[in-house]
Amino acid sequence: MQTIRAVRYHSTGDPARVVQVYEVAVGEPAAGEVRVRMLWAPINPADLNMLEGKYGESRPLPDVPGNEGCGRVVSVGGGVDESWIGRLVLVDRMAWREEGNWPVESLIAVPAGIDARRACVLRVNPPTAWCLLHAFADLKPGDWIAQNAATSAVGRAVIEIARAKGWKTLNLVRRRDAADELRALGADAVVVDRPEAADEAVAILGGTKPRLGLNAVGGVPATRLAGLLAERGTLATYGAMSKEALKIPNGFLIFRDLDFRGFWLTRWLRTASPSERDAVFDGVFHLASRGCFAPRVAAEFPLSEVASAVARSGEGRGKVLLQLTM
Repeated sequence: MQTIRAVRYHSTGDPARVVQVYEVAVGEPAAGEVRVRMLWAPINPADLNMLEGKYGESRPLPDVPGNEGCGRVVSVGGGVDESWIGRLVLVDRMAWREEGNWPVESLIAVPAGIDARRACVLRVNPPTAWCLLHAFADLKPGDWIAQNAATSAVGRAVIEIARAKGWKTLNLVRRRDAADELRALGADAVVVDRPEAADEAVAILGGTKPRLGLNAVGGVPATRLAGLLAERGTLATYGAMSKEALKIPNGFLIFRDLDFRGFWLTRWLRTASPSERDAVFDGVFHLASRGCFAPRVAAEFPLSEVASAVARSGEGRGKVLLQLTM
């Protein structure tokens, strides 16, 4: 057995108060597992929701948080090809630790040329954006997509993927000062999300109506976004930042036949075939190798300062990264 440091929480509540660093024992990897020395992990909104006890699923406590991270394989268990040793990989849970064992089939291998710090944010948000753009509409070059929460990590990934595919994005944001930054990523139009936003968006679209809307807010902003969509268009919801329920006017269903769908990457990964999963991550890694999906880092903290890191992450305005080992 080896002793390593890991973040754990024994109850849910205020994220900065429930996380602590413990020394825990880790055995050798079992058959079908590999040992990974973790390097970097981001703190995502889903991680904070898990610590608060407000996520879509709960885990037995005590638990190690962290829904994604990047590390290097240092040893393998029985039945695992030794070629895994030395490879960078993305893990899917319990990432906030110095080392750990994971089933090899749960890992995503990182291609050469993408370093660990860059790769640690590629397991959740870019694949979510990729699936949202490919699963709900057959988009053609020149088609418009409308989205709210465009400054979020998923929203930014949507813009970069759409630019690469030749699709146009109408982006609703809370702050006007975000416009230049999003346009630099490839956004075609940026509108402040307020009551007047619908009229401004219609003027920009010039009679065109998007067939796909991406919602991460809920409440009135989601209704406003759905109002921009074409007949039989789809509003795909993947987040609820406002914590308000989705409100669907009857006319959206009766007269326009809009389709309201949900997406959760965790569920998709559980049901996707290996070839489907590989196709998504191949697309993500290809664009990452071209400079897409660079984390907009607000701060970096060592593992020992996880409480401060979690508190800083809750302030928004950029991604907070944990450096797990040197």
